[in-house]
This record gives sequence, structure tokens and C-alpha cells, in this order.
Amino acid sequence: MTDSTSLVPRAAIRAMPAYKPPQEGRRGLRLDFNENTEGCSPRVIEALRQTSAQALAEDLARYPEYDAAEAEIAAFFGHTPATALVTNGVDDAILLAVTTYLDPGSEAIIVTPTFAMYRFYCQQAGVVPVEVAYQEYEVETGVREFRLSIEAVLAAVTARTRAIFIATPNNPTGNHTPETQILALARLLPECLIFADEAYADFVDPAAASSAGYEGLLPAVEETPNLLVARTFSKAYGLAGARLGCLFAHPGALPWLRKAHSPYNVNTLALRCGRAALADAAWAQAYCIEAVASRAVVEATLTELGITYWKSQANFVLFDSGDRTTALIAGLRARGVLIRDRRGDWPGAARISCGRLETTRRACAAFTEVWREL
Repeated sequence: MTDSTSLVPRAAIRAMPAYKPPQEGRRGLRLDFNENTEGCSPRVIEALRQTSAQALAEDLARYPEYDAAEAEIAAFFGHTPATALVTNGVDDAILLAVTTYLDPGSEAIIVTPTFAMYRFYCQQAGVVPVEVAYQEYEVETGVREFRLSIEAVLAAVTARTRAIFIATPNNPTGNHTPETQILALARLLPECLIFADEAYADFVDPAAASSAGYEGLLPAVEETPNLLVARTFSKAYGLAGARLGCLFAHPGALPWLRKAHSPYNVNTLALRCGRAALADAAWAQAYCIEAVASRAVVEATLTELGITYWKSQANFVLFDSGDRTTALIAGLRARGVLIRDRRGDWPGAARISCGRLETTRRACAAFTEVWREL
């Protein structure tokens, strides 16, 4: 028998650290993964129920058909299939960008702390991640904010730089980078891919959004050849388990992305759920408005307890619980409230998601109780 250890993985795989989020045993108020705390629109469930057993069996037995669903999803975001393609969540969009444009040994700038998958997929492909830190500012006593420094990013660019990954709003810090800054980078570095992850764009303060929702960088895609913009159905639409996203690109770039994309990455049920969710976009919009109101409740609670936090434009708040973080997380879990330990990103940091106001108020009551007992 051949020794199983004789099959040696690529050097890049051997060198990269393992990544496994705490996925099991998540019972109670799910405020640890920035998911929709409500679930999804009732219209999504109804669409699945109304599908006959025979039609469902046929859908599951055949490979997905994308054209109609992709055109419908693209149109909702103000695009067409010439500038948009559906993906298996934003993770798939990140992998596709790396696969299409980055050679082993090239460099990608990642503005940190941020979503771990940028580094994950770069390292998987043998691309060298180059970290540039967000600049931290004190907005007022007990309130901080992270901001992107264009000067710091440009200082990190070398002859091998091929991409810059920026999440806006950013996870786990919640800061929103102005579109003008990202477009300035795209103009200054025309041969460098600018990947803008807008997974949390739906939660940008309604004061900065139109009645149809915050547009972000979507209107700039067609006139910016080196810009990719990713969106997801996991957050506002409550479809994290379905794994559905969309990647937007210049019409000259989209054919290359399609060429590199696996032809059946998005499953039929995900497409069905996505279309039903968009048919009830008002439900998602109402949820986002409530999540923004919940964010203010969380910030007020943290202020009352004297806990420093970072200003957020996402559906979560990052805060500094210092040397009480372990006990705080354990105490909340014992009361059925899950929050996320983010000390790997910032000393003493933890993160709490914001959803329906009723859920947030229950969580904040438990938070206050636990904190005062520590």
C-alpha cells in the first residue's frame, strides 16, 4: 500500500495557516457571524413551498440554468449580464478574482484588520499578501474609528503588486471607506485590480442612501476597468446558508471572469431563493433600517457601560472589552447570546451583530447584566 504521506500538497498550501470558524453548537441569539437575526423573507419560504415535488425533483436532477436568474439579479442592481455574474457568495467572488488576475509570487495589498478570506485565497494561490493597517482615530471619548490611508496603501505598492482588497463597510471594524478614495486608487493604479467587497453596503446609514438602497460603487463599474465590486445575499436578505452573491465588473473584464469561473458554482435552489428575495426587497430594506436602529441601541449600551467601541456602518459593532473579553463571551453564551471574539484582530476586541430591535434589546439586557457581574 502506498504511504498516504507520500502525496505532498503544494508549498503554498503547506505554508498557509488553517482557517476554521466556530460553526458548531450555535444555539440562541446568533450575534456572532453578522447573519440576519430574523431569517429570510417569508416570500422565499413560500416560493419553495409552492414548487411542486415533481418540479423540485427535476430542478435537483439537472444542472443549474443561469441566464434568466442572472439577468434578473443583475437588473436589480442596475446592471446586465455584460457587467455582472452570480457567485457562490462573496468567497467565490474573491477566489475568482485571484484565479483570474493574480500569478503565484505576485503581491496583493490587504487593508487590515479585515475579512480573513482575502489572505486565505491569496495564500492558497501562492500570492503574497501585503498588509497595510487602517489608521485609528478617536472620534470622541470612548468612540474610535478606523480610516483608510491612501498614502499608506500607495507606499506599499511595488512592481509586483497586482491587487488591493478593501471591504467597505469593513469586517470586523465596521468602517466605511468613501467611494471617492477607492476610485482614486483605481485611477492612480490602472494596472492593479481594486476589489471592493460591499457585503455590508445595505447597512450604510439611510441618510447616505437613496430610497432604493445605498448604491456604493455599483454605478462606477462600467467606467472603471480595474474595479471589481462584490455583493451578497447572506446579510440583508438572510440567505447565508444558500451561498449566493454577485460580482460586478467592467464589460471588458467580465468575459475573462466568466472564462475562469466554474460553470455550475451556484446551485438551483440558491438562485430560486435569491429571485424570491428580490421580489420582496421591501422586506430586506425594512430589516436593514431596523438593524441600523439596533446599531444605535448597541452603541448607547456600550457608552452607558463605559466600554470603548469603534463607529460602524455595518450590521455589527466592534468594541474593546479588554481583559474581560473571555468572561464576557462565556457569560453571554450561558444566557443564550452569542458574540464573536475578535482579539485575533485587535487586543481586547469582541464583536456583536445587530438585527431586529427586539433581539438587540434582549441581547443588550443580557450584556449589561453580565458586564456588571464581572
